[in-house]
Amino acid sequence: MKKCCFSLIFVLLFCAWAVSPAYAHALFVRSSPAPNAILPQSPAQVEIYFSETLQPGLSSISVYDSNGLVMDMGDVRVDETDPARLTVSLRSLADGVYTVSWKALSATDGHLTTGSFPFAVGNVSSAALASVQQTSSFSLPLSTLVSKWLLLAALALLVGQTAFSVLVWNPAFIKSDANGYPPEVHRPPVWDKLAAFSWMAVLLALALGLLSEAGQITGSELAWPWAPQTGLVLTSTRLGAIWLVRLALAMLGILLSRSRFANWKRAAGFATALALLLTISLTSHAASEAHPALPVIADWLHITGMSIWFGSLAYLLTGLRELQRVTGTLRTRLTSIAAGRFSLMALLSVGVIGVTGLYAAFLRVGTLDALDTTLYGHVLFLKQGFVAALLVLAAANLLLISPRLKRERLGNGSNVPLVQRFESMVRGEIILAALLLVVVSLLTYLPPARVTPPTTDLSGSTSSDDLAMELTVSPGQVGQNTFTLQVSSNGQPVQSVKQALLRFTPSQKDIPPSDVQLISQGDGTYVTKGSYFSLPGSWQVQAIVRRENKFDAYANFNFAVNNPGANNLDYATTKFAAAMILLDGLIFILLMYLLAKQPILRYGTGGLLGAVLIGAGLVLLLRPAPVGNTQANPVLPDARSIAAGQALYSTDCVACHGVFGKGDGPVGLTLNPRPADLSYHAIPGIHTDAQLFEWITNGFPGSRMPAWKTVISDTDRWNLVNYIRTLAPHP
Repeated sequence: MKKCCFSLIFVLLFCAWAVSPAYAHALFVRSSPAPNAILPQSPAQVEIYFSETLQPGLSSISVYDSNGLVMDMGDVRVDETDPARLTVSLRSLADGVYTVSWKALSATDGHLTTGSFPFAVGNVSSAALASVQQTSSFSLPLSTLVSKWLLLAALALLVGQTAFSVLVWNPAFIKSDANGYPPEVHRPPVWDKLAAFSWMAVLLALALGLLSEAGQITGSELAWPWAPQTGLVLTSTRLGAIWLVRLALAMLGILLSRSRFANWKRAAGFATALALLLTISLTSHAASEAHPALPVIADWLHITGMSIWFGSLAYLLTGLRELQRVTGTLRTRLTSIAAGRFSLMALLSVGVIGVTGLYAAFLRVGTLDALDTTLYGHVLFLKQGFVAALLVLAAANLLLISPRLKRERLGNGSNVPLVQRFESMVRGEIILAALLLVVVSLLTYLPPARVTPPTTDLSGSTSSDDLAMELTVSPGQVGQNTFTLQVSSNGQPVQSVKQALLRFTPSQKDIPPSDVQLISQGDGTYVTKGSYFSLPGSWQVQAIVRRENKFDAYANFNFAVNNPGANNLDYATTKFAAAMILLDGLIFILLMYLLAKQPILRYGTGGLLGAVLIGAGLVLLLRPAPVGNTQANPVLPDARSIAAGQALYSTDCVACHGVFGKGDGPVGLTLNPRPADLSYHAIPGIHTDAQLFEWITNGFPGSRMPAWKTVISDTDRWNLVNYIRTLAPHP
């Protein structure tokens, strides 16, 4: 037992040390400006794309100049249409080197990444830019690893008890026709203690995991329970909502385990433990897949198979030790039957683990090279080493020990040394299983070897006359997009096209359609770039292909562009968390009332803490939706609005911003810093209409831009926004 503890501690410490410089799950994919870029003029914003959905409010970007002064506007936001995109607006930047520091919290699994990169504006030497290094890092707190191991081990004991009792132990007694054994042999008292310990371990793992998650945000190993970050994680993140579900399931499991034993309660407790395993899969790598349903189910089956196998080992060992109370012949007979049935159950578990493990490896490793070149691949090799050692011991039991036990049973003999040898091998399997769970816990926190960045590309295909057309829009958002039309006939690319056009028609009324001509790439592919999706909503894109001596071919594609969702989903998460806090309070009061005998615990602790939870849940549940700077433009950008905005622009804005919005007006040329280049800020997708309206209303911080709220009416300021949008460049 001491060797097991020392081995476990060694593996925990080694894993925590080994992964400290590793990358995390919300991986940096690309940015604008790009790392180490030298720009001719100040950009309007910094945008960073990550490999996973980000958690709003806990992900951030800061931009500093060479003196450490903050140069961003502080309006960090996760894109509503692409929740893997993080942006912040910039002040007007003078020539120099700037450092972008970012922090990204994955909304899927709660893992935090941090990093930085430089970029430069204007005439800057490459040496000055090279002095600032690009970084990206992730440290795994030891408490995080311990909490995951403790949760997996406790759930393995809970799931394994029911599976072992129903499939192995009880049938062994029925088949052996054993009589005269003590009642505690049929159900060893230590099993109830293991179940109680497991439920307490689940609660401890949940508390440790929550404080560790909040600690990552504060930059410490653990956060205090009353720290603001702890409450923020609990009430506004997907991980916090799942944590509250786990807490409710854990308290329900305790109620079921402490009440009078009944078959339906045992089945309900088993289902509760399986549900807790499912919540682990919902925060695993599988949940971050583009289509997560099947990967999540496969991951759940994988950890369920491991839990049944590993958890049953503990009950097999304790059951075998209780058999010391009976005679040698009966002990050998019961051990033989239990060993045979356990081997069959273990084989089924190994089959499920193997199939689902191969599927997971295909999704998260992809190539054989990745096994050798990534930390995830190395740890996966380590896991397979432990699995192989377990299989060797299991094979020895199946092929060597079990046949000899069966011969002794059929001959009505007694072989106590052989039974003791079997117990020793089971003990060895338990040690290996405990160490294997450490490696499994580590794998859940390492980035997969193969990371596929999320995509919001829009695509569609259809046929017209003798042509097959396929249209792809990337990244498929409001603002700048690349439109690629592929034209073929009978499987062959069509290159003899006189003209290929796209016509964009929004669902909004009173907005005329716009056309653009595509540029041939010479292989039946026609491409253009531009900001033709200028508004969120439904758009019809009509492809028109004109050929010599043939009728024009038309194909319609319907796309939903920029459907807002991130803020609403975040608000829905808060409401769900509020409901779960309320439910947790009710379950806690019921738990203390049924299980606590002392009035101070039943009515004092139970009533007081339960009332606090219920009150907090009601406050969050009744809190109104947050109002942010997301007001929709109430004025349609039709010809009348744009004309009114142009008149205002000519009167009040040209002097500073210039006729084309380049910041080169006669007054603007004398200002320091120069006025913003509106032709860039006006590109749809860079800023919302509400953000432009806000700056026109209250001025642009850090610049000479005045506030126009007392000079120009609300309607005219919206008209001005609509006109400024026309200053965006077109191909």
